[in-house]
Amino acid sequence: MYDFLEQIVRNDRELLEQYDRELDEIELGIISENAGADTNRVNEIRSEIRDLRVHYEQLLDFSQELEENENSFFKHENLRYFRLFSNRIERLRDTTVAIGDHAAQIRDIYKSQLDIKQNRIMTVLTIVTTVFMPLTLIAGWYGLNFKFMPELDSQWGYPVVIIASVVIVAGSLLFFKKKKWL
Repeated sequence: MYDFLEQIVRNDRELLEQYDRELDEIELGIISENAGADTNRVNEIRSEIRDLRVHYEQLLDFSQELEENENSFFKHENLRYFRLFSNRIERLRDTTVAIGDHAAQIRDIYKSQLDIKQNRIMTVLTIVTTVFMPLTLIAGWYGLNFKFMPELDSQWGYPVVIIASVVIVAGSLLFFKKKKWL
């Protein structure tokens, strides 16, 4: 009976180590911002690990029932084999819990990386908006075509608006550089 139970979990240690190595590779890919990091695989591994954990809990319950030997079916000296099997299953279950936690941490790392990328994009969009907003205001004023705008009749009106626009853009960019937002 013990040999049969051992055959059920014979290659499980290697399987769990393979999952752990695969998660490590995915984590390195996410941290190095590798576009090829397969984050969907993390969810698949979590699902498979959850199934394995349930499997080990059932095996643990079964082996503990055998170890209790309520009907004195097994010899007392043979009960140690079931204790050994129970200990092995507990270690495998604990390993699945650790791997499941590792997968959850990887998912959190991935979400953090996405948040960082989105923050960078929002910063760039904010800077672009802030630089071009005054220019849009100037264009709006001059687009109204009022009759009595003194700058329209002045020969220096157009160059002054161009210089003012360049100064606004340069000033905004220098401000953002000084604040280290750019």
